[in-house]
Formats: sequence, C-alpha cells, structure tokens
Amino acid sequence: MNKTQKIKFAMDPEWIITGSIDAEQKEYKLMAYFQKMNVFLEEIKLYPMFIEVSVHLGNIQTIINQNRILKTKKKFLSHDDELVVTDLVVHDLPVMSDEEQVEFKKILKNVQPKLFDYFNMVKAIWTLVYDSLTVNIKRNRNNLKSKSGFFYYRDEGMTYVWRYDIRRVRNSFNLTKTHVKMMYNGDGEDLTITQLISKFSKTYKTKKEKSFPVFEILSTQKFPIAETLVPIAKRKIVSLINQSAKIERLEREKKLITNGV
Repeated sequence: MNKTQKIKFAMDPEWIITGSIDAEQKEYKLMAYFQKMNVFLEEIKLYPMFIEVSVHLGNIQTIINQNRILKTKKKFLSHDDELVVTDLVVHDLPVMSDEEQVEFKKILKNVQPKLFDYFNMVKAIWTLVYDSLTVNIKRNRNNLKSKSGFFYYRDEGMTYVWRYDIRRVRNSFNLTKTHVKMMYNGDGEDLTITQLISKFSKTYKTKKEKSFPVFEILSTQKFPIAETLVPIAKRKIVSLINQSAKIERLEREKKLITNGV
C-alpha cells in the first residue's frame, strides 16, 4: 500500500508493568483497550489490530511461562505491515517487592483469560473474512515461485491493482515479509488488467514483469480495502505460493523414489 503515517500500538506491549502494579487499575486499562478494538471490529478493520491483540496475548503467556516480557519498537508503516519474530525482544521483568509480586500474580490471573477470549473472538472474525476471499491465478501459473507479482480486485465499478514483493528479512535466515504497493485504483479506463499493469508499472519492460504471476481477488462481502482485504488477500496469496512449492517438492521426491534414486 502507499505509505501512510506510522501506526502505533493502541496499547503499549509493556502496559502490564508500566505504572503502578494494581489489579483494579490494569482491569480498567484492559477494558478501555477492548472498547477501542471493538470500534475496529464493528467496521471489520482487522489490521493491524489482529497483530496487536496477538502480541498482547503472547506477552501474557511469555510472562506466565517464562517470567519474562516481550518488548518491541515496531511502528507499522501501513495497515498491512507485518510483525516478525525479529521485531520482538524478550526482557527480564522488573524487580518487584513481595507485595507487588502478589498483586502482579492477581493481575495475570485476571487478564490472561480475558485476553485469550478476546483473541479467539477476533480470530473467529478473521477466519470468516479469510474464508470469504477467493484467490484465482489468472496469468503465469508456472511462475508462482517468482518473488514478485500482481493482484487485483474489482468492486462497484472500481478496479484496484497492487504489486507484491516477497523479501527476506534483514539479518535472518529464512524469515520473509511480503511488501504490497498499490499501483492503480480507478474505473479501469476500459483497459485489461495486463494493460493497466503495463501502463502504471514504470519497470514493466525493464524488469521482465510480463512473466510475473497475476492473481484475481474475489470477495463474497465488502470489506475495508487497506485494513482487511489487502492484508488477508496477500496472506492467501503467500499461502497458495507456499502450498504450490510444497506440492512441487513432494512430486519431485516421489519421482526420485519411483525411479529408484
């Protein structure tokens, strides 16, 4: 997507140890957070809120299981930005008095089930949206292994076209992020998708983008483009690409076994 103002966490991942260690105060803070998130849920704006809720739940579980806390300086550059393992750092909990430790255990006991229930509710809505989207490969099926490609979506006379690039995360071995950039949105200008891509991609000829796979996104319902449709569509595309690579690998291994190699 086009660059937007950085999107911060609605609630700092360190909220549970910030300020006074008071169970009642943390309860109010968590309820206020859920109220903010409910606004996004009512509008079915799932990103980056789904990632944030996941981080908060993971943080509580890390505290309970490891007695440590997750911290991150992640700033979302767009609604579909991704958070990976390298964005998270585990730290020791601050030193607490005996009285604070008793109160902290009470906080965890109250917070963990509420966050878990809320995560499950968000995940259920996420699953409904995920199942509502269909991804069809329209061009260059044999080139699914390409790290770049395009996808498009049509709705109420509007056509949206994006380019995706799967890139390795810096200083990691096998982590990747899928970066998405909107190339076009408009009435289609009476052009085919291929014509739109060739017209609005400045590198279409020089980067051999003619061979890139092109996906069509279909939806049974209308969802917010930036906060829901694009983030989930790109995840379905990456899943399809990975599934195709896995099938190809299994078929290759089966062929080797059959040939007695």
